[in-house]
Amino acid sequence: MNDARDTLVIDLETKKSFAEVGGERNIRELGISVAGVYSYLKDKFFAFEEHELAEVETMLKTTDHVIGFNINHFDIPVLMPYLKEVTFDTIAVTDMFADAVEFLGHRVGLNALAQATLNAAKSGNGLEALEWFKQGRIEDVKKYCIQDVKITRDLYEYGKKYGHVLFQSFVDQKQHSIPVRWGSHIKVPVRKILEDAFTQRARLAIEYVSSADEEGLGFKKERLIDIYKIKKEEVEAYCHFRKGLRNFRINRILKADPMAETYVVPADVQNSLF
Repeated sequence: MNDARDTLVIDLETKKSFAEVGGERNIRELGISVAGVYSYLKDKFFAFEEHELAEVETMLKTTDHVIGFNINHFDIPVLMPYLKEVTFDTIAVTDMFADAVEFLGHRVGLNALAQATLNAAKSGNGLEALEWFKQGRIEDVKKYCIQDVKITRDLYEYGKKYGHVLFQSFVDQKQHSIPVRWGSHIKVPVRKILEDAFTQRARLAIEYVSSADEEGLGFKKERLIDIYKIKKEEVEAYCHFRKGLRNFRINRILKADPMAETYVVPADVQNSLF
């Protein structure tokens, strides 16, 4: 008996638009024209039409982890009316869109992330796929949907490997990073590790994702730091690489490991803490 559990990447194309069903409150009425799925266990892409969606439920029964882009507020609600036995209560969900919005504070599209991070672009958009479905061009919908699944998978794998994805800012027209922790299991929140290390004056080895790659050395960096002050959103610390004080945004620290070495906070800095 095969007890291996799967991880799936899912993207859906619908039969109707929000305008046709009376808005987002009726999202469950959109219907599915094509469900695109990538199975890590089988290393294979699938494109299921509406009458084949029972196969998606069969795959979900042996799945521990589902990955998607805006999957929490779109794909899962659209898919739920087709599921008879499976719920997502016991399935871990990585919503790449939600992670990006939580960090940035504004929406960002899959195409924008793919272009900046992977130098890849979507072949169309959801409204075009909807029109293709209405024209009976189901094979075109399948190709488009599978391409979105592939981009989503590749973007996830990039973020998992490098600890960030990229987007081009409309403000300065430069590429900036979004730190992500995809594929990692954080048992202790980073902030608590920082606070404990500061209390114990323990030196930290951190993985940090800078906003921009000004020096061409890459976005993800490894640093040894001694924390001098913890603020609401950042820590002030002595950086052993830069040989001076630097501010590190807490939500850009991917990982922090206490070292055996301890340090002493200078008296003038200690006095400023209180």
